[in-house]
Amino acid sequence: MKTKKNHRLSFPIDVVYTWVGEEKFSNNIRLSYNNELKYSLRSIDYYAPWVNKIYILMNTSNQPSWIKPNDKIIIVDHTDTFPSKEYLPNTNSNAIETTICNIPNLSEHYIYFNDDVFLGKKVKYTHFFTPDGKAKIHNFAVNTVKTIKNNYSKQLNVHFPPNTNEIYKHVPIVYIKSLVLQFNHKYADDIHWIRTTKIRKGKGFNFCKENNLNTPCQQIHYAIAKYMYLKNKAVLTNLTKNIEYINGLDYMILLPKVLIKKPIIFCINDTEKEEEKRKLFTTYILQFFNAYFPTPARFEL
Repeated sequence: MKTKKNHRLSFPIDVVYTWVGEEKFSNNIRLSYNNELKYSLRSIDYYAPWVNKIYILMNTSNQPSWIKPNDKIIIVDHTDTFPSKEYLPNTNSNAIETTICNIPNLSEHYIYFNDDVFLGKKVKYTHFFTPDGKAKIHNFAVNTVKTIKNNYSKQLNVHFPPNTNEIYKHVPIVYIKSLVLQFNHKYADDIHWIRTTKIRKGKGFNFCKENNLNTPCQQIHYAIAKYMYLKNKAVLTNLTKNIEYINGLDYMILLPKVLIKKPIIFCINDTEKEEEKRKLFTTYILQFFNAYFPTPARFEL
């Protein structure tokens, strides 16, 4: 007779978002807002009630208007995570992400969500961590190369970690705080260089090209994942196996299928650039969100 595995949560797990705010940007896809955060938070409330705290790292002058005071969601200002004002103001997401580990009272185990990523059904914490607390990382993380091409970097004088030639998949990204802090200390000059790049253009590849570095030279998700793996604090898995990616151009075909299939996780890529088509996209996606997540979360006004 097989013994049923005990997957009771034995350590707190927080969730972190970085967020630009509620302002609408009709001509900037990366900064656009289609109420994604509200419904991503609803998905956690629906399907991951074991989550401890949810931190939203942002400019607090633009706090979400639809969140009521509660003990679940905590708004964190950039000034609370960047160690020096010399890095601020900062809109480079790569730089902001290097400071997540500095959030006051953040738990040792945490998951980083983008606001375009949603839980589609109930999920156990063991989807992200092993029962003994090891992080589950994307198996591509071990395929690293030198960040500097041909040992030349325009005399940046930076000790770069090994990285990949691929942007980390849009999935919930799993971290162990103490290992991230170790990584940031070991590669302190790289972290400083990323943080001093206050504005990111497009995907940020221009910084890499200008300095003869492999892309994505400023994104550290894969580098930290491998660091945790080498410290025996992470295990490899295919994080994209149970994820549905919705291309913004095919959303009218793909989103109805998501409603029927209900994947564990799905990501909606906003790729429409034409203003009139963007208005149609915004209307359609809001209808989809309200069909999938019809009940407001406990922390909504």
